Amino acid sequence: MWHQFQHSGGIKAGIVSKSFPVHHLTRHRTTGSVGDRPRSGAPQVMDRNDDQYLRTYALRHRYATATQLQACLPEVRGTRVSRQTIQRPLQVTPLTPRHRCDRLQWAQEHVTWTAAVVYRPVH
Repeated sequence: MWHQFQHSGGIKAGIVSKSFPVHHLTRHRTTGSVGDRPRSGAPQVMDRNDDQYLRTYALRHRYATATQLQACLPEVRGTRVSRQTIQRPLQVTPLTPRHRCDRLQWAQEHVTWTAAVVYRPVH
C-alpha cells in the first residue's frame, strides 16, 4: 500500500511505501527532514582514510603493537588517537576450534594441488 505525505509547507512531497519505516515519517513531520541528526558522545577522530592507512600499515608490519601503530598515525596522518581506538578496527573474531580443524583438514587434502590445478578453467 502506498501513502501520500505532505511537506510541512503543505506542498505534496511524494508517495512512500507502507514498508517505509514509521519513524522516518514521524521525524519528517516534526523536523521537516529525515536526515541524520547529531549524536551524543565524542565525535569520531579517525575518518575512512585513517582507517585504510591503519589497516595497510598493520598488514605491512604484522608484529607492530597497538602502541607502535598509535605512534605512527600522527606522523603520517596528523591524527592523535588512543590505543583502544587503534585496536578497535583491527580486532578480528578468532576461529573456533571447529573452524581450525576444518581448515587443517582441507589443507591436508589439497596439499598436492599445483598452480595448474588451482587455476584451471572450470567447465
